[in-house]
Amino acid sequence: MIAVIVDLLRAARGRTGVLLLLGMLPVAAAVAGPAYTAAAQRSIVENEVAAATPQERLLSFAPPNDTDAAAAGDAFERLGGNTFATPGFDVVFGASFDIAPRTPEIAWKLAYRDGVCEHVTLDAGRCPAGRGEVMIGAHSADQLGVRVGDAVSFRQSVFQPVEGANMLVRLGDAVPLSIVGVYRPVDPIAAYWGPVPPFPPGLFTDPQVIRNATNGQVGVEPVYTSRATAGLFTVDPAEAPEAMSYDLVADPARLTVDWVDGYPAELDGLRAKASEFDASFVFGTDQLIARIQASRSAVGSLVPWLAVAVVPLCWFVIFLAAASGAEQRRTELGQVAVRGLPVPHRWWLAAGPDAVAVVAGAPLGWLAGQFVGAYAVPGGDVDLGLGAWRFALVAVAGAVLAVALAYRAVVTGRAIDLLRKVTRPGGAWRSVTVDAMVVALAAFTVVEARSGAAPVEGGPATLAPVLVILAGALLAGRLLAPAARRSGRRALTAGRLPGALAGIELSRRAAPRRAVTLAVLGAALLCFTVLAVDAGDAARARRAGIELGADRVFDVNLVSGGTLRSAVRAADPDGRWAMAAVLIPATGSGPPTAAVDTERLVTVAPPGSLPADALGRLRPPVAPSVLVTGNRIQVDATMEMPTWDPARDTYREGAEPELWAVVQPPGEGERTVALGDVQFGRHRYTGNLPSCRTGCRLVAVEIERVPATMRLTVHEVGQLGPDQVVAGGEVLADPARWRASTEDNATVTAPRLTAGAAGLTVEMAAGNAPQRLVVADVPEVLPILRTTSAIARETDTGWAVVSPGRTRPAPATAVGAESTLPGVGASGLLVDLDYLDRAAPMLAGGAPQVWIGPDAPADADRRLAEAGLTVLATHAVGELADHADRSGAALAARYELVTGGFAVLLVLLGLALVAATERAARSARGRVLRAQGIAAPALRAAARRVDLWPVVFGVVAGPLLAVAAWAVAGLATPVFLDDAWPLAMPVLPDPLALAVAWAACAVLPLALAVFRRRRSAPF
Repeated sequence: MIAVIVDLLRAARGRTGVLLLLGMLPVAAAVAGPAYTAAAQRSIVENEVAAATPQERLLSFAPPNDTDAAAAGDAFERLGGNTFATPGFDVVFGASFDIAPRTPEIAWKLAYRDGVCEHVTLDAGRCPAGRGEVMIGAHSADQLGVRVGDAVSFRQSVFQPVEGANMLVRLGDAVPLSIVGVYRPVDPIAAYWGPVPPFPPGLFTDPQVIRNATNGQVGVEPVYTSRATAGLFTVDPAEAPEAMSYDLVADPARLTVDWVDGYPAELDGLRAKASEFDASFVFGTDQLIARIQASRSAVGSLVPWLAVAVVPLCWFVIFLAAASGAEQRRTELGQVAVRGLPVPHRWWLAAGPDAVAVVAGAPLGWLAGQFVGAYAVPGGDVDLGLGAWRFALVAVAGAVLAVALAYRAVVTGRAIDLLRKVTRPGGAWRSVTVDAMVVALAAFTVVEARSGAAPVEGGPATLAPVLVILAGALLAGRLLAPAARRSGRRALTAGRLPGALAGIELSRRAAPRRAVTLAVLGAALLCFTVLAVDAGDAARARRAGIELGADRVFDVNLVSGGTLRSAVRAADPDGRWAMAAVLIPATGSGPPTAAVDTERLVTVAPPGSLPADALGRLRPPVAPSVLVTGNRIQVDATMEMPTWDPARDTYREGAEPELWAVVQPPGEGERTVALGDVQFGRHRYTGNLPSCRTGCRLVAVEIERVPATMRLTVHEVGQLGPDQVVAGGEVLADPARWRASTEDNATVTAPRLTAGAAGLTVEMAAGNAPQRLVVADVPEVLPILRTTSAIARETDTGWAVVSPGRTRPAPATAVGAESTLPGVGASGLLVDLDYLDRAAPMLAGGAPQVWIGPDAPADADRRLAEAGLTVLATHAVGELADHADRSGAALAARYELVTGGFAVLLVLLGLALVAATERAARSARGRVLRAQGIAAPALRAAARRVDLWPVVFGVVAGPLLAVAAWAVAGLATPVFLDDAWPLAMPVLPDPLALAVAWAACAVLPLALAVFRRRRSAPF
């Protein structure tokens, strides 16, 4: 029997080769999934570790906050590096406390840190080695005015709150310290420096940082010394505690998949060690591990399901190919059945050659799957282990079973039916039942996909696109017969013999139906894969652009909102490429806020990320500002108090009503200018202004402490030096340009405002809160745009925007809601930067940024620097999108390209095998038709149509089926790691991507059709 099988394999070498390749594919697909998963997870760890901040790559432990600080600190320090020694981590001990010289009023950190000399460069001198020796930072040396060789006396110090402000308090005796070196850190944000680097951001690029630190009484760099120097200071640790820590700094090269897997157990062990000595874990890599695990979980959940989708397709194509061979060998196997050969032998004789060929392809599939799965991941490598042998065995068993099922009808059929080539009636019913089951399963998975479950969780919904396409391909194959029959009849009626013969052949034979099914299946899978990957990449790029806010974003030095806006407008006076923005972090239960220069937002924001009327809603028209450019301000006003008798009533001491002018210098907060005590009758009140040469904004005229009902009529507001009227009768006569309120906007007894020929009159009720005549150059309630997230919806019930540097927020109300907004993504608020700065003048704080549009010049950073802004960091949409494209969801979705490649190979091999099998049978039928008088050219023309029409039908119907599958099951495509992004995938795919995929589907099949046209065997 074995010899017979070998002879059958030799007799059909071409068919055997194709079956061998078909047998390779299910094994390759089964092995490629685990190989891809392993390579993707290695890539995820490498990419996340590379993108992590330095502080996300360390663990930190600190001593307990006990009352006996000295004993606790000594015990903690004696733990030594061996206690926390962990493979892949360097253990660094650090300790510090504050010291201050006699002058100036600035405190420095006197610090010790293991191996500090290896992480600094010396401008002068050497590293400290002996007791009492220190090295000082280059900026701190300038602050102190010292150099190498100088000796400075320091005392231990602390900051204590006194009347709401921190006051530097010196403790203990002065200790002389010798300066032996001046240093600069090699990398001021390296993980070596601990969870919070001791160097302020921008210290080495922004002079403002040094000025702020000096004003804040803090030395900008630690003073490093030997550990013995700390013993020279004898202050009780309870009064001035010493901060200690053991920091475990990871080697990025050692942060592998194995490390991630073992991290929970390793951390538990370290915590147990620390708890034995009353130490505590204070900082770790939890955020980094969470991101890695989320991406790995996406790959681990999705890729197996995608592999499950392609392996049955391989079995299905093997079944179709084997069924074509079984159809060709019906007569031969019928003769074997007539001779009485037992059924087991008939199974072996019938299915044996195909099964042997399929099994022979398994080793090749094992190797191919390893390489394809690994190298489909950018930067992936091959791991030829045996972990996937179970999947390979299942794939081989399924392929052999598919071959056996394909031959079942010719093995178990009656001999007379086989010799007559008659199909048993029950076969059609079984085929219809299988197709109906596929359609039902596709419908179930579509419902699952559209139920709202996150695609990255995997599950049956992941199979929805494949099952929809498979159901559509089966339906297309069933539609071929009636369509071909009708076409053949019309051709026969019209006298077109080749078309009639082709229609009859296509309607009666099973092989063309299988060819159509394969062609539609392959074209649709390839198109859907291209559409899914393209749509996912576009969605991630769009999300990166919206969350970042612009094509590029520069983090700049800490300046106030007004200064930032003015500087950006000076650098880009035409408003073509730059916009000022301040990101205000979330406070309490509210979302984050982006204060932006809305007049330029459309220029820099990603297209389509804003509603068309965003500018009108965020920046409604208001009255022009009143600007003062002199060195003194003068207010001409009349004060009346109808219920007050100056002869009888007197003010309480210190409670005399005073008149103030409130102004806002450029880039600063509000300043109050004293104009003197309020006097009865008409008087001119004058006060000295701050630096207003470039124009101070007049905020309000204010009276503080109103003892009784008062009427203040303002006739004119002017300035001196140069002399000029800034608000005359015409301005004061327009009540729309003014507003009366209390300083806190909360008192119910708010003043009333009336305009007359004599001027603007404010009627005030008695009260202690300052009452104002306000220039109405800002909305009383700030308009904000919010997202539709649950946390942002809270702003609908009344909200206030916190302005950086101010404790009193500005009242705000939502004027619209969008699913996403630039700069805040899916959860946050947008407010106009200029209006917020007017309503609640912004001080230095928040996160000042410059958003850069696509038309920015190459020297944008230089122009900003000339305007007084220092670029500290740059963020680009491309970088964020590239990182997102290396996340678990993107890598899992990209595995669909692998499945698409397998689908194309399956279709080509299946079509080739079906065509080769059908050619021999067609030649025999052609000889019969020639004997009946049909001309050879007509037979050849009919043969060409039979070869071409299924391919053309598949190329035309496949992409249309892919679009339909995208419309009903595109939600099953994994795009993001989270399901919080509210923008849904488009219902219709990108036309350009569809055209490219359609062309790719058409080129190769049509080329094969042209080649087969020349070799078509006539009927």
